[in-house]
Amino acid sequence: MIAIVKGTILYWWLKFIFEVFNSIKYKDIFHAKLKITSHGAIHINKYIIGSKNSLYVGRGSMLDHVNIRIVGYNNSITIGENVYIGKKCSLWLEGNNISITIGNRCSFTHDTQLCAQENNCKIDIGTDCMFSHHINVRTSDSHLIYDKQTGERLNFSQDVIIGNHVWIAPEAKIMKGCMIGDGSIIGSNAIVTKDVPSNSLAVGIPAKIVKSNISWKRDKLF
Repeated sequence: MIAIVKGTILYWWLKFIFEVFNSIKYKDIFHAKLKITSHGAIHINKYIIGSKNSLYVGRGSMLDHVNIRIVGYNNSITIGENVYIGKKCSLWLEGNNISITIGNRCSFTHDTQLCAQENNCKIDIGTDCMFSHHINVRTSDSHLIYDKQTGERLNFSQDVIIGNHVWIAPEAKIMKGCMIGDGSIIGSNAIVTKDVPSNSLAVGIPAKIVKSNISWKRDKLF
């Protein structure tokens, strides 16, 4: 085996070749692993392992420097019309037959992650939802938890369903198995571990309902 001295011309040349190879392999620059159908404006960074995956973007939608990570097969991302997903947001699908669906007129400020993990799970988001920044939505705990005596797994993945016209404030976390009803608000830094009924305000860790029969508008106060 020939030793290559770090910092030499040969070292940097081989490093460049390796990075180009990985760029082609995982960034899927020819869209062989992720079929893209876009009627909007997209600027995305991709990391793809697998095949038969799809991304659909509706008319008037914009993905502004969004990270897409897919590890698996037959996964789909469907984004409706007039959706805005801001900088450093990320869509992660890890497993097979997973879907992330975002309805028309939704907006994501920046640095929000939708993470759908494990086979056959989904994240469904309705229409006219408003996501602030540093929000995390997850279908899985990412690591396995077992019963010590029986060896039985305890933490299976569960779908997340978010209804229409839902407002999620900064730093909130929506955990696996939660369903958030139409017209509800999730407060800043809340951790949602249970269903939230329609037209409710949920705040706290874990999130609890503090007001019911509410409504909200996108209009800014100033």
